[in-house]
Amino acid sequence: MRVAVRPLGVQALSNAGLAVVPLGDEKAIQEAQNRHAGLAYKGSPRTLKGNWVTQPDLLDPELRVDMASRILAAAEGQAADAVEFARSWKPDLVVHDSAATVGLVAAAAAGVPAIGHTFGFAFGFDYRAPELTAVYERLFTPHGLQPVFDEAYIDPCLPSLRDPHRIPWAPMRLVSYNGPLIEPDWLVRRDDRPRVVVTPGLTTTLLDKLIGRIVDGVGGLGAEVIVAVDRASRAGIAARDNVRIVENFPFSLLLPTADAVVHHSGVGTGMNTASNGVPQVVMPQSAVQDFWAEKIVGTGAGISVPDPDTAPADAIADAVGAVLTKPEYRESAQALRRENEAQPTPGALVGLLEEFARGADACNSPLVVTA
Repeated sequence: MRVAVRPLGVQALSNAGLAVVPLGDEKAIQEAQNRHAGLAYKGSPRTLKGNWVTQPDLLDPELRVDMASRILAAAEGQAADAVEFARSWKPDLVVHDSAATVGLVAAAAAGVPAIGHTFGFAFGFDYRAPELTAVYERLFTPHGLQPVFDEAYIDPCLPSLRDPHRIPWAPMRLVSYNGPLIEPDWLVRRDDRPRVVVTPGLTTTLLDKLIGRIVDGVGGLGAEVIVAVDRASRAGIAARDNVRIVENFPFSLLLPTADAVVHHSGVGTGMNTASNGVPQVVMPQSAVQDFWAEKIVGTGAGISVPDPDTAPADAIADAVGAVLTKPEYRESAQALRRENEAQPTPGALVGLLEEFARGADACNSPLVVTA
C-alpha cells in the first residue's frame, strides 16, 4: 500500500508508519486554491442554512462553481505527480479521500477502480452537472484521460450524525489512530477531578483566541483541564496547577480518559469524541461548524455555545458543568459510542474492496447502502 498526499500531510502520515508519496508543491496548491475565494466573497458564510457541503444546491450557481473550483484546484496541483506515480506503481485499487478528486485522476491513469472515503461529510458536488463539467474535465484531459466518477463511498460517520449521500455508501466503524505514544503517568493516574479536554482543532484557528476564556471558565469547576494543540504557542496560556498543555497528543488515547471535550465544532473532533462516548461542548464559528453543532445537540450528547466570540467565561462554565453533571448527556454520548461499535469493522470491508478491485459492482454488496 502507498499513501499519496499533498506535502501538507506527509509528516503526519510518515509518523504513522505509512509509506508516503508526496504529490505536488504545497505553495503552488495553496496559491491555486486562493484564486477562488469561495464563501469569503459572498459575505458572511454563516448566513447559509443547512449543510452546503453535502447539499451544494443550497449555494447559488456562481458560488457553487467557485467552491467546486476551489476544491478541484488542489487536485489540479497534484494531478501530474499522481498520474506519473499511478502509471509506474500500477495499483489494483485507489481508495481516496472523498474531497481529494486527484484520487480519481490516479485511478483513471492506472485504469483501475476507485472508491471514496468520507471524513464524516462528503462533498456533494455532481461533476456531471453542466456548470461543473468543464472545470472537472480539466483534471483529466491534460493527461490524455477521460473523466471518471465515484460510484460509492466508505463512510465511518456515526449513523445519527450522517447526512445522506448522493451515491451509495458502505458504513464502517470509526477506528481512530493518531500515531504512537510513550504513555505518560498522568494519562491514567488520575485523582477525583473531572477531566476536560479543550482543543481548537487543526483545520481552523478561529477558536485559538478563546482558549484562555474557556480555560478560565472550566477551571472554576474544579476540573483538570487538558489543552490539546498541535503546537504549544496556539494555547496562548501557560500551564498551571489544574491546566496541562499537550502537543500532538494522540486523541485515540486521550479522549477515552476525558469526561467532557470542548472544541470548535469540527467534524473530525466531534466524530472521535462521539465514538468514545464522551459528552461535548461545541463552539461553532462557521456555517459548517453551525451545522455540525446542530447534529451534536440533536443527539443529546452535547451543548452548543451560541456566539462563542462574545460568550463570557461563566456561560462556557455553565455548559461544561451541565454535560459533566447531568447524566442524560453522558447517556446520549454512550449511545453514540454503541452506535459506532455496531457498524462493520474496517476488516469486514476488506472483502468488498477486493471484489471492487476485481471489477465487481460495489453497489451489489450487502455492505453497501443505496442512496
